[in-house]
Amino acid sequence: MKKYALVALFAVAVFGMAFAATTQSGPASISGLAAEVFSLTVPGTYMGTIANGSTAETWNLGIITVNSNVRNWQLSVSSANSGYLVNTADNTEKIAYTITVAYLDITDWSLSRVAVSPPQPRTSKTGNIYPVQLKFGPSADYYQAGTYGDTLTVTISHN
Repeated sequence: MKKYALVALFAVAVFGMAFAATTQSGPASISGLAAEVFSLTVPGTYMGTIANGSTAETWNLGIITVNSNVRNWQLSVSSANSGYLVNTADNTEKIAYTITVAYLDITDWSLSRVAVSPPQPRTSKTGNIYPVQLKFGPSADYYQAGTYGDTLTVTISHN
């Protein structure tokens, strides 16, 4: 009988302890890193015809494409010749122009200073496209014969 009492006491002690235990918890941290996507594609070289100042002209330079998973990026456009097409044989011969980058609040912008878009949201995975146009003329005088050019620098940046 003492054996049964001892076994019963042992069973109560073991199972009683299991029910008397308190709840325990601890933190489990999880994290992941989304790699930055930030790319820019600009149109290639453009060659247009200049109609000697007789009419206002618009050149469709092509498409800028931006891919970004970063908010508040900005696009800027600057001109090596401060917004002038310059005659390659005579740099005193210049044609003033304005630029438009559709959908980015850069409309008929003189590049005498850098054009900067307002901060933009993330793009779609296929990227956002922005058509670019250059406008100049008409002119009261003929343009000097020759080849005119400028170099545009398009930049995207974010903080």
